[in-house]
Amino acid sequence: MIISIGTTIYAVYEDFSHFLDPSYFSPATLLIIVGIFVFIIAFLGCCGALRESTCMVLVFAASLSLVLVLELIAGIAAYALQDGIKNLLADKINATMHQYEKNDEARSAIDFLQSRLYCCGYNGYEDWEAQKMTIPSSCPSRDNENIYVTGCIKHLSIIIHRSALYIGTGAVAIALIQLTGIMFACMLGRAIRRQKTERERRRWELRESLVNGYQPLGKSDPFTTFPVVYMSSEPLKNS
Repeated sequence: MIISIGTTIYAVYEDFSHFLDPSYFSPATLLIIVGIFVFIIAFLGCCGALRESTCMVLVFAASLSLVLVLELIAGIAAYALQDGIKNLLADKINATMHQYEKNDEARSAIDFLQSRLYCCGYNGYEDWEAQKMTIPSSCPSRDNENIYVTGCIKHLSIIIHRSALYIGTGAVAIALIQLTGIMFACMLGRAIRRQKTERERRRWELRESLVNGYQPLGKSDPFTTFPVVYMSSEPLKNS
Protein backbone atom coordinates (compact mmCIF):
# COMPACT_ATOMS: atom_id res chain seq x y z
CA MET A 1 0.00 0.00 0.00
CA ILE A 2 2.85 2.38 0.83
CA ILE A 3 4.56 1.65 -2.48
CA SER A 4 1.27 2.11 -4.32
CA ILE A 5 0.68 5.56 -2.80
CA GLY A 6 4.27 6.62 -3.45
CA THR A 7 4.39 5.46 -7.08
CA THR A 8 0.97 6.95 -7.91
CA ILE A 9 1.83 10.40 -6.53
CA TYR A 10 5.29 10.25 -8.11
CA ALA A 11 3.70 9.55 -11.51
CA VAL A 12 1.37 12.54 -11.08
CA TYR A 13 4.28 14.81 -10.20
CA GLU A 14 6.30 13.44 -13.11
CA ASP A 15 3.58 14.50 -15.57
CA PHE A 16 3.90 18.10 -14.40
CA SER A 17 7.58 18.03 -13.43
CA HIS A 18 8.29 21.10 -15.59
CA PHE A 19 6.28 23.22 -13.16
CA LEU A 20 7.56 21.67 -9.91
CA ASP A 21 10.75 21.85 -7.88
CA PRO A 22 12.63 18.58 -7.23
CA SER A 23 11.81 18.92 -3.52
CA TYR A 24 8.19 18.00 -4.24
CA PHE A 25 9.31 14.52 -5.31
CA SER A 26 11.04 13.83 -1.98
CA PRO A 27 8.01 12.66 0.08
CA ALA A 28 6.80 10.32 -2.68
CA THR A 29 10.32 8.93 -3.19
CA LEU A 30 10.71 8.41 0.55
CA LEU A 31 7.42 6.49 0.69
CA ILE A 32 8.57 4.17 -2.12
CA ILE A 33 11.85 3.46 -0.31
CA VAL A 34 10.02 2.89 2.96
CA GLY A 35 7.60 0.50 1.24
CA ILE A 36 10.45 -1.63 -0.08
CA PHE A 37 12.07 -1.62 3.37
CA VAL A 38 8.78 -2.69 4.98
CA PHE A 39 8.57 -5.66 2.60
CA ILE A 40 12.05 -6.80 3.68
CA ILE A 41 11.49 -6.43 7.42
CA ALA A 42 8.07 -8.12 7.15
CA PHE A 43 9.87 -11.20 5.84
CA LEU A 44 12.26 -10.93 8.79
CA GLY A 45 9.34 -10.76 11.22
CA CYS A 46 7.68 -13.84 9.71
CA CYS A 47 10.93 -15.81 9.94
CA GLY A 48 11.37 -14.73 13.55
CA ALA A 49 7.86 -15.83 14.48
CA LEU A 50 8.20 -19.21 12.74
CA ARG A 51 11.60 -19.91 14.28
CA GLU A 52 10.52 -18.54 17.65
CA SER A 53 13.53 -16.22 17.63
CA THR A 54 13.20 -13.46 20.20
CA CYS A 55 16.11 -11.57 18.65
CA MET A 56 14.60 -11.53 15.14
CA VAL A 57 11.18 -10.46 16.43
CA LEU A 58 12.67 -7.59 18.45
CA VAL A 59 14.81 -6.52 15.48
CA PHE A 60 11.60 -6.50 13.43
CA ALA A 61 9.93 -4.27 16.04
CA ALA A 62 12.91 -1.89 16.08
CA SER A 63 13.00 -1.72 12.27
CA LEU A 64 9.27 -1.05 12.17
CA SER A 65 9.81 1.80 14.62
CA LEU A 66 12.38 3.32 12.26
CA VAL A 67 9.91 2.98 9.37
CA LEU A 68 7.25 4.72 11.46
CA VAL A 69 9.58 7.68 12.02
CA LEU A 70 10.39 7.90 8.29
CA GLU A 71 6.70 7.82 7.39
CA LEU A 72 5.96 10.63 9.82
CA ILE A 73 8.81 12.64 8.27
CA ALA A 74 7.35 12.06 4.79
CA GLY A 75 3.89 13.09 5.99
CA ILE A 76 5.13 16.25 7.69
CA ALA A 77 7.20 17.17 4.62
CA ALA A 78 4.19 16.69 2.35
CA TYR A 79 2.03 18.92 4.56
CA ALA A 80 4.77 21.56 4.75
CA LEU A 81 5.14 21.72 0.97
CA GLN A 82 1.47 22.67 0.54
CA ASP A 83 2.04 26.23 1.77
CA GLY A 84 4.07 27.43 -1.19
CA ILE A 85 2.38 25.43 -3.94
CA LYS A 86 0.32 28.20 -5.52
CA ASN A 87 3.12 30.78 -5.60
CA LEU A 88 5.54 28.26 -7.08
CA LEU A 89 3.10 27.17 -9.78
CA ALA A 90 2.27 30.79 -10.62
CA ASP A 91 5.92 31.62 -11.24
CA LYS A 92 6.55 28.45 -13.21
CA ILE A 93 3.49 28.77 -15.45
CA ASN A 94 4.11 32.44 -16.22
CA ALA A 95 7.78 31.82 -17.00
CA THR A 96 6.92 28.86 -19.24
CA MET A 97 4.26 30.85 -21.11
CA HIS A 98 6.82 33.55 -21.92
CA GLN A 99 9.09 30.87 -23.40
CA TYR A 100 6.31 29.18 -25.37
CA GLU A 101 7.32 30.45 -28.81
CA LYS A 102 11.06 30.22 -28.15
CA ASN A 103 11.55 26.89 -26.41
CA ASP A 104 10.30 23.48 -27.55
CA GLU A 105 10.35 22.08 -24.02
CA ALA A 106 8.23 24.97 -22.75
CA ARG A 107 5.82 24.54 -25.66
CA SER A 108 5.41 20.81 -24.95
CA ALA A 109 4.87 21.45 -21.24
CA ILE A 110 2.20 24.12 -21.80
CA ASP A 111 0.40 22.10 -24.48
CA PHE A 112 0.34 19.04 -22.24
CA LEU A 113 -0.88 21.12 -19.28
CA GLN A 114 -3.71 22.80 -21.18
CA SER A 115 -4.91 19.70 -23.03
CA ARG A 116 -4.65 17.43 -20.01
CA LEU A 117 -6.37 19.74 -17.51
CA TYR A 118 -8.75 21.41 -19.99
CA CYS A 119 -7.49 24.85 -19.05
CA CYS A 120 -6.09 27.87 -20.84
CA GLY A 121 -3.35 30.28 -19.80
CA TYR A 122 -2.66 31.27 -16.25
CA ASN A 123 -6.08 32.67 -15.27
CA GLY A 124 -7.76 32.22 -18.65
CA TYR A 125 -7.27 32.60 -22.41
CA GLU A 126 -6.97 36.38 -21.97
CA ASP A 127 -3.44 35.83 -20.65
CA TRP A 128 -2.27 34.87 -24.14
CA GLU A 129 -3.84 37.95 -25.68
CA ALA A 130 -2.37 40.18 -22.98
CA GLN A 131 1.09 38.96 -23.95
CA LYS A 132 0.26 39.53 -27.64
CA MET A 133 0.74 35.86 -28.39
CA THR A 134 -1.33 33.53 -30.52
CA ILE A 135 -3.57 31.26 -28.49
CA PRO A 136 -2.10 27.73 -28.79
CA SER A 137 -4.02 24.93 -30.45
CA SER A 138 -4.08 23.13 -27.10
CA CYS A 139 -6.26 26.00 -25.89
CA PRO A 140 -9.09 26.61 -28.40
CA SER A 141 -9.52 30.20 -29.56
CA ARG A 142 -12.29 32.39 -28.19
CA ASP A 143 -14.25 31.92 -31.42
CA ASN A 144 -14.56 28.25 -30.57
CA GLU A 145 -17.50 27.27 -28.41
CA ASN A 146 -15.35 24.67 -26.60
CA ILE A 147 -12.83 27.18 -25.31
CA TYR A 148 -11.30 26.45 -21.93
CA VAL A 149 -12.26 29.40 -19.79
CA THR A 150 -10.57 28.27 -16.58
CA GLY A 151 -6.93 29.11 -15.95
CA CYS A 152 -4.40 26.33 -15.45
CA ILE A 153 -3.18 27.62 -12.10
CA LYS A 154 -6.46 26.65 -10.46
CA HIS A 155 -6.55 23.07 -11.77
CA LEU A 156 -2.87 22.34 -11.28
CA SER A 157 -2.71 23.74 -7.75
CA ILE A 158 -5.70 21.57 -6.77
CA ILE A 159 -4.00 18.44 -8.16
CA ILE A 160 -0.66 19.10 -6.46
CA HIS A 161 -2.35 20.14 -3.22
CA ARG A 162 -4.47 16.99 -3.11
CA SER A 163 -1.51 14.78 -3.99
CA ALA A 164 0.50 16.23 -1.12
CA LEU A 165 -2.51 15.78 1.15
CA TYR A 166 -2.84 12.12 0.13
CA ILE A 167 0.84 11.52 0.88
CA GLY A 168 0.60 13.15 4.29
CA THR A 169 -2.66 11.48 5.30
CA GLY A 170 -1.63 8.08 3.95
CA ALA A 171 1.76 8.17 5.66
CA VAL A 172 0.29 9.13 9.03
CA ALA A 173 -2.51 6.55 8.78
CA ILE A 174 -0.11 3.74 7.90
CA ALA A 175 2.24 4.86 10.68
CA LEU A 176 -0.59 4.49 13.21
CA ILE A 177 -1.33 0.99 11.92
CA GLN A 178 2.34 0.09 12.20
CA LEU A 179 2.37 1.37 15.77
CA THR A 180 -0.08 -1.43 16.58
CA GLY A 181 2.23 -3.86 14.78
CA ILE A 182 5.17 -2.71 16.90
CA MET A 183 3.23 -3.32 20.12
CA PHE A 184 2.18 -6.81 18.99
CA ALA A 185 5.76 -7.61 17.95
CA CYS A 186 7.04 -6.62 21.40
CA MET A 187 4.34 -8.74 23.06
CA LEU A 188 5.24 -11.69 20.81
CA GLY A 189 8.92 -11.31 21.67
CA ARG A 190 8.18 -11.38 25.40
CA ALA A 191 5.87 -14.38 24.98
CA ILE A 192 8.53 -16.32 23.07
CA ARG A 193 11.10 -15.47 25.74
CA ARG A 194 8.78 -16.65 28.54
CA GLN A 195 8.02 -19.84 26.66
CA LYS A 196 11.70 -20.57 26.12
CA THR A 197 12.48 -19.85 29.78
CA GLU A 198 9.70 -22.18 30.92
CA ARG A 199 10.89 -24.85 28.52
CA GLU A 200 14.46 -24.59 29.82
CA ARG A 201 13.22 -24.73 33.42
CA ARG A 202 11.28 -27.91 32.78
CA ARG A 203 14.24 -29.47 30.97
CA TRP A 204 16.50 -28.60 33.90
CA GLU A 205 14.04 -30.05 36.41
CA LEU A 206 13.78 -33.28 34.40
CA ARG A 207 17.55 -33.57 34.18
CA GLU A 208 17.93 -32.97 37.92
CA SER A 209 15.29 -35.56 38.76
CA LEU A 210 17.02 -38.12 36.57
CA VAL A 211 20.43 -37.37 38.07
CA ASN A 212 19.21 -37.47 41.68
CA GLY A 213 17.20 -40.65 41.21
CA TYR A 214 19.98 -42.64 39.54
CA GLN A 215 22.33 -44.96 41.57
CA PRO A 216 25.15 -46.78 39.78
CA LEU A 217 25.64 -50.55 40.36
CA GLY A 218 27.94 -51.39 43.28
CA LYS A 219 27.49 -47.93 44.85
CA SER A 220 24.51 -48.74 47.09
CA ASP A 221 24.55 -48.22 50.83
CA PRO A 222 25.79 -51.42 52.58
CA PHE A 223 23.68 -50.72 55.69
CA THR A 224 20.41 -50.42 53.80
CA THR A 225 21.05 -52.82 50.96
CA PHE A 226 20.79 -56.57 51.60
CA PRO A 227 21.92 -59.39 49.34
CA VAL A 228 19.28 -61.40 47.61
CA VAL A 229 19.65 -65.18 48.20
CA TYR A 230 18.18 -67.60 45.68
CA MET A 231 16.42 -70.57 47.24
CA SER A 232 15.40 -73.56 45.16
CA SER A 233 11.86 -74.84 45.61
CA GLU A 234 12.95 -78.53 45.28
CA PRO A 235 13.86 -80.46 48.48
CA LEU A 236 17.45 -81.44 48.96
CA LYS A 237 18.26 -85.11 48.32
CA ASN A 238 20.48 -87.03 50.70
CA SER A 239 23.26 -88.78 48.93
